[in-house]
Amino acid sequence: MKSKIVVPVLGVALVALLGLTAKACESIEGGPVRSTDEFRDHVRATTRAGEDVYRALSPAPAKEPYASQQGSSSCVDDFGFDDTGVSRDQPLFTWDLDFASGDDYRAALASLRDTWREEGRTVEKVDHGITATLDDGIRVTLHLGYYDGEPELRAQGTCMRYRDDYGDEYDYMFDDNGDGTVDEYERPN
Repeated sequence: MKSKIVVPVLGVALVALLGLTAKACESIEGGPVRSTDEFRDHVRATTRAGEDVYRALSPAPAKEPYASQQGSSSCVDDFGFDDTGVSRDQPLFTWDLDFASGDDYRAALASLRDTWREEGRTVEKVDHGITATLDDGIRVTLHLGYYDGEPELRAQGTCMRYRDDYGDEYDYMFDDNGDGTVDEYERPN
């Protein structure tokens, strides 16, 4: 009687163990491989998250938002897991903020902190600013820049593996403003 119960339970446990092992291997590799279009959508979502926060700042910065792409050194394939044609990138964009005064920056910081808390987000303090993780794992930070001490907004998406379809007109490295397209002025000469 015991063997009729033990054998199926061991079978289920073995299948579950194999499934967990496969999922762990995918996680170690850096997650599933997605399409170029899925990565492009993630770039756009990251930029949109930053622009939404930019427009919600109160008091508002003096100029219109314009994203500037930054490099991410943490999203790399250190162990050679990626197959040929698979790339990995992490969308990371910054906006320079032009506040009328330091008091305006501090007021915008306090207002954003309150807004995020009202939305139920966990707000973390960083050097001279705050950060929170928004939808789809996008991390937005309002702080004073590391090098120049000027107010800056950062939106950082998650590291994503994707099939880089050669011949596709989209190349993230040339998408300077994060709009999901490589415009004529962004193309290399």
